[in-house]
Amino acid sequence: MTYTLRHQTLRPHQSLASCTYPLDEETSSYHVGAFLQQDLIGVGSLFREAQDGSTNSTSWRIRGMAVLDSAQGQGVGGHILQTLINYASKQELPCAIWCNGRSTAQGFYTRFGFTQHGPIFDLPPIGPHVLLVKTITSKII
Repeated sequence: MTYTLRHQTLRPHQSLASCTYPLDEETSSYHVGAFLQQDLIGVGSLFREAQDGSTNSTSWRIRGMAVLDSAQGQGVGGHILQTLINYASKQELPCAIWCNGRSTAQGFYTRFGFTQHGPIFDLPPIGPHVLLVKTITSKII
């Protein structure tokens, strides 16, 4: 279900296999799903992964944030993102949470305290993205 939702929402012009990420099955990975009755309507994943070029062992990467079009604008993505942030904040601190977010979603991440690092860049064939980072220095209870 997760891969199907990622495919439908994030990569419809690519193969279903492109929606499988290398760290999906790692024991340190954390996945969140939102359901409406038995239907998966939103997903997000958090991976223990340093930013490109960094050796920070307390970095977490958000990937695969996807909410069905019919459920967008109802707070589903916000609940998923906040759950991922809360999880990371209960791990080793300080930590950084980062993602390569679509430039069209930058405002969404900014509302949760993420800031842009560097210029907008292109991820073919997906399109314009931006590196977004949030640093957490204290535990969220």
